[in-house]
Amino acid sequence: MPLDRRRITQAALELLDEAGLAELSTRRLAARLGVSSPTLYWHVKDKAQLLDLLAEAICEDTFDIDETADWRGQLEQGLHQFRALLLKHRDAATLLRERLPGPNRLAHIETTCRILLDAGFTPEDTAGIARLLTAHVLASAETPARTDPEFRNRLAGFPTVAALGPAFARTTADELFALGTEVILDGLAARRK
Repeated sequence: MPLDRRRITQAALELLDEAGLAELSTRRLAARLGVSSPTLYWHVKDKAQLLDLLAEAICEDTFDIDETADWRGQLEQGLHQFRALLLKHRDAATLLRERLPGPNRLAHIETTCRILLDAGFTPEDTAGIARLLTAHVLASAETPARTDPEFRNRLAGFPTVAALGPAFARTTADELFALGTEVILDGLAARRK
């Protein structure tokens, strides 16, 4: 198969899923493609450009928003679809946090901003809310840090946190995302009044 950006990006996505963002390198990618690094650089000038291509590929799917739904329903659909895109690939949230938005991601931001402006939010609120929603989804899709067994010993002086320990442990990432989305949308509804 001839080497082109599409093939390079697909191989890089596979490598990202297998090894993670920290282990993704142009050298490993070239080896995976069976080419030399200089050959790879004919198509991708450096790792930064490769990461931008990956971010764009992750955001390639467009949102399918039911425009007959109210603003809240439309935002909720968009948030769930954005999170689903991120959960398809290892370290996708970390990658998007580090890269400037390209055309595919800007199309998602455009949809969110349009919904907010159409709902009557001010331009200033819309800009802030769009960033808040993005941060919520990115945080919900990142791999949580593992709790160190030593951590329980640190809770001795914090009885409220210690008592809530089992509740913290039972809450799944999906439940936390749903709760955060509900709280944010409830707050936006109250602000809109």
